[in-house]
Amino acid sequence: MKKHNIYKLSAMAAMLLLAVMSYAQSSSSGYFLEGYNQRYQLNPAFAPESSLFFAIPFLSNTQVDAQSNVGMANFLYESKSKPEMLTTFMSSDVDAKDFLDALPDAAQIRAGVNMDLLSVGFGSTNWYTMLNMKLRNTEKVSLPKELFSFMKAGLSKGDYLIENANVTSISYIEYSASHSHRIGDNLTIGGSLKVLQGLAYANLNINEIDAKLNEDKWIVRSNGMLRASVPGAKYKLKDDNTLDGFDKYEFEMPSSFGVAFDLGAEYDFKDLVDGLKVSASITDLGFMNWGKTTTFETDKNRYVEFAGFKDYDVTGNDNDAVIDKVRDDFEEMIKLYRTGDVESEDIGLDATFRMGVEYAIPYVDWLSFGELFTYQTGLYPYAESRTSICMSPCSWFDVTGNLALSSMGTSMGLLINLHPAGFNFFLAVDRLDADFNKQFIPLHDFGLNFSLGFNLALGEKRND
Repeated sequence: MKKHNIYKLSAMAAMLLLAVMSYAQSSSSGYFLEGYNQRYQLNPAFAPESSLFFAIPFLSNTQVDAQSNVGMANFLYESKSKPEMLTTFMSSDVDAKDFLDALPDAAQIRAGVNMDLLSVGFGSTNWYTMLNMKLRNTEKVSLPKELFSFMKAGLSKGDYLIENANVTSISYIEYSASHSHRIGDNLTIGGSLKVLQGLAYANLNINEIDAKLNEDKWIVRSNGMLRASVPGAKYKLKDDNTLDGFDKYEFEMPSSFGVAFDLGAEYDFKDLVDGLKVSASITDLGFMNWGKTTTFETDKNRYVEFAGFKDYDVTGNDNDAVIDKVRDDFEEMIKLYRTGDVESEDIGLDATFRMGVEYAIPYVDWLSFGELFTYQTGLYPYAESRTSICMSPCSWFDVTGNLALSSMGTSMGLLINLHPAGFNFFLAVDRLDADFNKQFIPLHDFGLNFSLGFNLALGEKRND
């Protein structure tokens, strides 16, 4: 295969990963910038600075997020037997120890797109109300190192116990009403009520794969379940009632709904320490009721024969056949039997906790420092500490730079915010840490989180 064909294969894999994965609501870099209108999504106690706010549909706030602790260089190598060509980690050219030593304990990928569709806000000095319609997609992938070790093993001796492989996908429309209210001179509180309309949900969770070598074949027992609620999806089944992918898709109105709440507060300690503010919030505290969830389960008491993973050397001529073979091998090893439909199922959302401390330098009102702590719940929790320097050299321009330490690594962020009378434009990068090849495919662990938006900000500024 020519090199551009292997890049085509890589690009297909990368697009599949990036198309199915997000966890943030707005840019964390803008948490401490009063001129950044979208920060109410991080803490409902915050509010836009103008008395009247309109979002430009589809342009107001679009955020793209992708983070991974692996890249394509973990799985593609230069072929030793065929110089100037690439091959996969499954090739005999690639040493198993070198391949596995470069992998983390679990390959994790999380990414996605959040987009404000419609927004309007209005208020005065002491209160503010926001109405918002938003498209959200949240998906995560986690694959343990033992799975790749087993794939590479061929028919080597030994037993394997592979635990906790998971792929989760959730897409929904969010309708929210937020209100912020100032109490006295120091305290501001806020809350949001969100009504959710589910679009699609799928969760594949493999608790355990027990593989034992039996002469020239493996015998494999799996314990796992696939739950899916995709309106209009028709599933293809084999003769033994096991899943064989999608058959077709027919449009149906979504029948899944949920509810969530945001709560937040900010306290100004100006009476004790001039310039000191402390804030906290919890967002996405709620659940989704998914209608007509189809379930597929493995037979956890049955061992099946499996010939093993082999013939994945993509220096050949047919990369489509390689993709098909990977899929067929997994279907042979993990047989998912359709077990029926559930009328409805409640799934909790991953809530996010935030706490911020900001200190503005006395007599230098355009300069402040902030520390934001973030923690998101879920099967694979996310934690982050972000230190920011915020500067507002004039009434219509803000900029902040920050450094974040998180469970996905270290990153630097930047936000530029323009907000003269009449409109607001911002460009934010919470993380940009990636080593790309010419085809724009990340080669190693990477993090990409950027957002931009254009809004109309009318009326007087509330704090003037």
